[in-house]
Amino acid sequence: MKTILYILIFNFSALSFAQDPQLFENNWYLQKLILNGQDYFPPHNNEIQNVYLEFSENPYYVLTEACSSIATDIFLIDNDSFQVMRFAIITGECFLQETIDFENRYFNDFFHWQQPHEFNYLIEAGSNNIKMLTLTNQDNHQAIYGNQPLSVSEIENSKFSIHPNPVKNELFLNSNKKSEKLKIKIYNVEGKLLSNQTVELEMQTSINVSQLKSGSYFLSIENENGNRAINKFLKE
Repeated sequence: MKTILYILIFNFSALSFAQDPQLFENNWYLQKLILNGQDYFPPHNNEIQNVYLEFSENPYYVLTEACSSIATDIFLIDNDSFQVMRFAIITGECFLQETIDFENRYFNDFFHWQQPHEFNYLIEAGSNNIKMLTLTNQDNHQAIYGNQPLSVSEIENSKFSIHPNPVKNELFLNSNKKSEKLKIKIYNVEGKLLSNQTVELEMQTSINVSQLKSGSYFLSIENENGNRAINKFLKE
């Protein structure tokens, strides 16, 4: 049985060093893990289509999603490294053994999600606008990402944006699709589910967040096929 502990993200300010803007301008998709010299490739099944990595600078955080998702604020050290504190985790419905095994390697062995950790990164450009991102942790394990997905999920064809961020009372969700039925969930930084609703989205819908306390939250957006996107927002 897979047991996942919920833990607090330690919030702290990120220092603005001369980070490579490509880190934040691209969506990154895991190609492989290298642990102790052994290659591990992400599975493709009905629980994992792509392993997605996002860096945000407003606010500074990193989020990665396989079946479950982990996210944390980041502390920018210099122009090729950053530090994370402890991650929050949002659990998905993950039952396949290959998914569980992969997430253990990715979340536990590589990201060390239950403890502070430092990472170096390198971005390399190839042909046809292909870019590669290599993350190296303190154990010299590596995760190799590309800016092109290994496969295209339906959720990637629906482009979502939220505003305003930070928000006071109403959070607006926008989509490039005219009509879509979505499950909307809000989690706190401990991974606790606070709100669960289904909405009929027609280009834009509003979500009442006035009852939330000031702080950081995650908005999970899931379509009818079970594909999911996650956004972080700040409540004033």
